[in-house]
This record gives sequence, structure tokens and C-alpha cells, in this order.
Amino acid sequence: MATELDALPLERPRSLHLEWVGPLFFRPRRTLARALESTHGTWLTPLLVLTVLALVLVLVAGPLKQAAAASGPQQLPQDFQYWSPEQQELYMQSASQSQGPVFVYVFPAVTALLKIWVGWFLLAAVLHLALTLSGSRSSLTLVLNLVAWASLPIAIRFLVQIGSLLITRQPISHPGLSGFAAAEGSAVVRYIGAILPMIDLYLLWMVGLIITGLLPLSGTTPVKIWICVLVSLAIVLVLQGLPGFLGTQFGGVGTTIRPFGF
Repeated sequence: MATELDALPLERPRSLHLEWVGPLFFRPRRTLARALESTHGTWLTPLLVLTVLALVLVLVAGPLKQAAAASGPQQLPQDFQYWSPEQQELYMQSASQSQGPVFVYVFPAVTALLKIWVGWFLLAAVLHLALTLSGSRSSLTLVLNLVAWASLPIAIRFLVQIGSLLITRQPISHPGLSGFAAAEGSAVVRYIGAILPMIDLYLLWMVGLIITGLLPLSGTTPVKIWICVLVSLAIVLVLQGLPGFLGTQFGGVGTTIRPFGF
């Protein structure tokens, strides 16, 4: 009898749980507990939802960016009039090429996918390390699942942005707290300006969900959980702000989409 039972195939855990997406926004504590009770990875579903919506955002924003660039006056670099004719011609050629499909669709789409998947893993890894140093024994799989499901408010951000683009027919010029960023200043000020667009209500919502999921599971105090989450988030924001900062430093071009939002 035991041999027959051993020979029976084990049921493989499901990878997709679309039925948890809606309840997460209405019963977050219960849904997160269900997503985290399994010992296997349940992170695929929220990441796929974010991926699809981020790509839709790129497709909707692309034509509007092209139309805005074609209709509006081109912003020239400082001291452009003092450049040599060869340098001016090279710059104008580069600016023209930047409105092609590769720059409007392919690069933003690749950036979106990298920010979603790499950003998720990076935040989960840093958070798991911080929790371990604080005395928690939470597994990396659990933290990966938690960060993925807690990131679903970013999907709401994408939906709002897509709706705004379709209604206004204008690109989103000041996402997040970017309206408070100084146009000019020191390198530190410009670096902060590259981080501010990633900070908004949806990011705070995500932080709240992460803390909600960790409180009953981490085995450490609430104060340590708050510190671990905020420090981990700050580290990831600093790293994710680097491409936008370098873009403003060397090309005058910042990031055009914030697909993971932290």
C-alpha cells in the first residue's frame, strides 16, 4: 500500500493565481496571508500583470510622445549656438533618430521589463538581508512573494496613467513628486530630481502592503520591520535613480517611464 501511494504523482503547485488579484485591494491582509502561506513561489501572477500593463502604457504613450516632439519647439542644449556646424548637425541627427520606433517603443519597453523584474528581485533581496540582520528568519521565497503581491498598487498607477493618456492625449510631464524637483542645481539636487518621479501614493500603498504582510510573519518587532522596509526601499530608489541622473548628466534625457515605481 505504501508503495502504491509513493508511486502516485504529486500535484504540482499552481503558478498563476489570478483569483487573488482583485481581493488584494479589498481584503489585503487575508489575501497576502493566503499568498504567503505556501512554501513555493507565488510571485509570477502579479509580475505578469505589471508587465502587461507596463507594455500597454508604452504603446499608448509612444504616439503621443512622437506627436508632442513633432509639434513643439525643440529644446536645444545650453550654448548650442557656440557649437561647431559639425557638432550641431550631429546633435540634430541624433535628436531626429530619438523619435524613431526603437527609441519610442523598444527602449522604453525593455526599460519597463528590467525595472519590473530586476527591481522586484533587488528590493526583495535587500529586504530579506535587512530582515535577516534584524533577527528575522523569513525565507527569501516568502519575501519574493510578498514584494511581488504588494507591488500590485503599481498596476493601479499604470491604469490611471493609461486612462490619463487616452483622455488628455498629452504625455505625462510631471509624474510623482517630480514637480518639486529643481530644474538646475548641483549633482545632488539633480540626483534627487531623478528619484522624486518614482515617489507617489501608489508607492506608499505598496509599502503599507509589505509591512502588513511582514507583521505576522517576520518574527521581529514592528519597529524593526518599519526600519528594514524603509531602508531597503531607500537603497533601491537610489539605485533606480541612477539611470535618470546619468541621462540628465550626459544626454539631457531622463527616463520616460517608471514601470515598477520604487
